[in-house]
Amino acid sequence: MSNQVTTFESAKVPAFLKSQGKVANAFAALMRSGFKVLSIKSKVFTIIDGENRQLITKPDDPDTPAASIEVVILHSNPNKSRVYYKGGYEEGSSNKPTCYSNDNIAPAADAAEPQAKKCATCPHAQYGSRITENGKKSFACSESMRLAIAPAGQLNDPMLLRVPPTSLKILGKYGNDLALKGVEPHQVVTRIGFDYTVSHPALTFKAVRFVTEDMYAQILETRAGETVEFITGVKQMPGQDDDDEPFVQPPKAKSDDGEEPVAAKPVAKEKQTKAPVPAPVVDVLDDLEFDD
Repeated sequence: MSNQVTTFESAKVPAFLKSQGKVANAFAALMRSGFKVLSIKSKVFTIIDGENRQLITKPDDPDTPAASIEVVILHSNPNKSRVYYKGGYEEGSSNKPTCYSNDNIAPAADAAEPQAKKCATCPHAQYGSRITENGKKSFACSESMRLAIAPAGQLNDPMLLRVPPTSLKILGKYGNDLALKGVEPHQVVTRIGFDYTVSHPALTFKAVRFVTEDMYAQILETRAGETVEFITGVKQMPGQDDDDEPFVQPPKAKSDDGEEPVAAKPVAKEKQTKAPVPAPVVDVLDDLEFDD
């Protein structure tokens, strides 16, 4: 189908119609399909942009998935997010979550089936509401953290990275190491990789260098954009629900016959045993020259 709009390409805009400033696209929202998402499914980095999927490969080997990527962490949601699938998440499913929250306080306004008025009182958010395959207590409603990141070489192209619950302590440790040096995450280039000592997708974080002055100017401009707020979930994109890639929870636990999920009654008052803080998978900041 030919373009029916630009039928007067050579015509000059009359003086009285000329804009006094930058001409904006009043219908830009019709062209916007959402933001990009960086998937870590199956321990490979894949950029999801609507229906398009782009596997990130090694620079010198386009047939081999990259083991790590270098990005700038532009911003994060100050609160953890929550995602719940009734009956558990089925591997490969593209179904929307039954309920979700971007602030860990209450279900999002467009959640399909809100499970409670507040996350704190939701039975699925209680420790013991799910039993893992190895018999340990867990949460039926998974926590994660939404990060707005951008490739170090393309800082005006932000995307979403959802850090899974298995990587939250490592991310917290990384953030603490940066804070102790007086550095914010968007002031360094971060190498994100996978922890191959575990079977599930767990991430590692390492600061590899400071951003340059030119990079920093681009970073500040991108951080100020509305897209970053949509990515972190601080602001909901108009007319759009939570279109992220389904959040992959650990496989559902099954009974001895392998058929029915093992259900656990919500344990509202049981004291949660603190999990040991894992040792850092990688040394962070060791190779950077900070001013003491």
